[in-house]
Amino acid sequence: MAPEAPKGMVDLLPAQKKKGAKNAAPANGASPIPNWPSEALREQGNDLFRRGDYGAAAARYAEALKVKADDAMTLANRAECYLRVRQFHLALVDADAALAADPSHHKALYKRAMALNGLGRYPDAIKALKRLLDKEPEDPAALNALAECELLQSQAFAGDYHMPSLLFGRSATSFRRCADYVGPVKIVGDRPFGRGVVTTRAMRAGELICVASPLAVAPLTAGAEAALMGGLVGAASRNPQDLAVILALPSGGDDVTSGAVPPDVAKFRRHLSKGDESLPELPPQEVFARHAANVVKTSAVRNANSVGVYPFPSFLNHSCAPNACKLMVGHTMFIRAARDLVAGEEVFMKYFDVTMPKPERSAVAKRWGFECACPRCKLEAVGEDEAAAATERASKQAKAAKDAAVADPANKKKGGDKDGEKAAARAAAESLSAEDTGSVAMLIAQLRAKAKELHGDISRQMAVYKRTKGKSAAPDPNHLVELTVWFEAQMDALGLSETQKAWARTSVIQVYSNVQLCLNAAGQLEARAEMLGKVAATLNATDPCSYDHVKQTAIKVIHQRVAAGGAGKEKIIAAAEAEAAAVHSLRYGCGGGSDEEEKELMAEMIKITGHAVEEGAQEFCEA
Repeated sequence: MAPEAPKGMVDLLPAQKKKGAKNAAPANGASPIPNWPSEALREQGNDLFRRGDYGAAAARYAEALKVKADDAMTLANRAECYLRVRQFHLALVDADAALAADPSHHKALYKRAMALNGLGRYPDAIKALKRLLDKEPEDPAALNALAECELLQSQAFAGDYHMPSLLFGRSATSFRRCADYVGPVKIVGDRPFGRGVVTTRAMRAGELICVASPLAVAPLTAGAEAALMGGLVGAASRNPQDLAVILALPSGGDDVTSGAVPPDVAKFRRHLSKGDESLPELPPQEVFARHAANVVKTSAVRNANSVGVYPFPSFLNHSCAPNACKLMVGHTMFIRAARDLVAGEEVFMKYFDVTMPKPERSAVAKRWGFECACPRCKLEAVGEDEAAAATERASKQAKAAKDAAVADPANKKKGGDKDGEKAAARAAAESLSAEDTGSVAMLIAQLRAKAKELHGDISRQMAVYKRTKGKSAAPDPNHLVELTVWFEAQMDALGLSETQKAWARTSVIQVYSNVQLCLNAAGQLEARAEMLGKVAATLNATDPCSYDHVKQTAIKVIHQRVAAGGAGKEKIIAAAEAEAAAVHSLRYGCGGGSDEEEKELMAEMIKITGHAVEEGAQEFCEA
């Protein structure tokens, strides 16, 4: 007896018309003309398939199978319909039924392999393909599929990704797809905010923690949330394995996962499946829709141009000083250890830009539905209320000063403070400077106010300097330099450790970046090199191996190649290149070797990063 398509199956197979295809006559649920032979019904299905209407074709093949249940060709054809709409579990059932009816049906064997490949069961897919190649050794589709499955198996089992091929499209094959991978980690349920991920052994910096393709992904535009919800519903409807994963994802404690035991990592290692797992049924529509909405709100990850729901990474918690870094290759997410990790250490990634001060980070975290309690936030939380109150008082004084400046007739003249912004910034800086610097929170607030007072004049001078291509006077960097010197001295007075200093410095990193730009314009190149090094070291402590970090090291290389001089020039440049190479190799997982090919690859990556900095472009490998 032919396998029955589940109830509602045809409805889940959308018509996917090829370009220029005519609209197919509706066939879903249609009954065949009485006494039509199965061959005629199969031909109708074939015609619908050729038009790209896979749902209607599957329905017609089902009618043909009612007439002749053991027709291997019809079963294989319906399996192909299921493959086209990514319902691999159903394709596997039909392919197996076709082979049971006719063990010599080579197309059915190929479709079985493709279904197993789609299910992530790469070892079984390889066995099926080798069996096919024993009979058809020159079959190009089978040879190509075998190469793909062996590549995916190596990725899934060993985390063996040939990164240059993925990053630059240099693979000998056309494969750009990646298998999911989960490294030496597990999910635990005893974290302050629920579940989290910890290492099961020590890990080296740069080692892969996990690789994941999205269950749903959408452009970063209006309507993205609804698109992700629709994507999750579609994934759950197509594949019971995806449904099982979606039901296990963090969702803010809704009625599907509330009180649930942390999922076993095996759920995310599909390559170990034997196909005998107990898979869930789709919950009632209202329940699942609510769960999908909560998953999107809780677990969606924002990228440069897109937002997606990624299975295993959803369990990683946020830190404003993460120990793991995220890299997007297309829409595939690679997460690596950003520094050495000990066994049992929790793995943290960043959900958003961590170079902001705590008040701004807290506002973003609130929109994500949590309050960050990482060590860095705890450091900046001390004195936070006092700093907020002082900032509020400063804002009131700034407003009063602004109103007075706007009302002053003298400011109506050319060069006057017409909008009162200078007076406002000066009043705020004076107000905050009068406060006792007794905490990191107050120190950061004071530096930001002082920097804002200088910002207007420096920005205007820098704009003129750029417009005249360096013919006008560059902004004087000394005032900003003095600010950073004061900040460093105040951190010493507070007794901060080097790591704590880096955390605090990261919250005002833009001030330090502005210093190096002014130093560059003023021709103080040696001082700029020192400031570039300080910024890079700060990011290494707070946001290691991030795109900001690799960009900073590339800027330093570019600078030293131009600015370094004297007898030690080559040594200085080599040191900058070595630092950049170390950070790039950890982030991108390649280019860290000593052979010429690896060196050339690294030189190209640093060059690409440098160009991205100059052009303000996004990371080259992200979709």
